Amino acid sequence: MKTGNKFEIIHIGIMVGIVIVGFTLFIILPTDNISENERRQLTPFPTYSAENFLNKSYSKQIDVYVNDVFPFREQLIELNSLYSNAKGIRLGTDEIQIYNIEK
Repeated sequence: MKTGNKFEIIHIGIMVGIVIVGFTLFIILPTDNISENERRQLTPFPTYSAENFLNKSYSKQIDVYVNDVFPFREQLIELNSLYSNAKGIRLGTDEIQIYNIEK
């Protein structure tokens, strides 16, 4: 087996593991109703109805729910903010930052 193939298999295994762990944590961990950082109530689980299912709004409501109650959501948002700041991207501010990148 080529070394490139070994790394691809390891990479795929890690990614599948991350998805499985994330899904398991989503099912097992209790969900909060309020976001302390955003000072708002999180989206409740949508109620199913045939009309919502047929006009495809049920799947959009499920998507909003999962985005709101995903495990470690606030920590991932903070990590994304740190990463964006490290790249020089600051959203929602009037600041302009110029970075000198030496090669």
